Amino acid sequence: MIPQDTLQITEFLTVLQLPLGLAIVILAVYGYQRNTSRPMLFLGVGIAMMTLVSTATTAVSSILLGVSFIAPLSLAAETIGMGLILYAVVLARRK
Repeated sequence: MIPQDTLQITEFLTVLQLPLGLAIVILAVYGYQRNTSRPMLFLGVGIAMMTLVSTATTAVSSILLGVSFIAPLSLAAETIGMGLILYAVVLARRK
């Protein structure tokens, strides 16, 4: 069984991850609007996938679907996010 302290730390970090991810995404959106930069758009969406979507997927799937679906759904969102961030970096190097 997982110790209670570990669960509290995990819950705290999950709650902390949401506003930090949201703040980064908002800054990326402002950067995209200011410069009309496609790499910034992909960067923002990638960070959103890695933080907001991954965390929300973990929370919703653990409540509604059960423990067995948490890892694959969360990892899929994180993998898509990493791919978008990589694309943003490669796209930025071309310009």
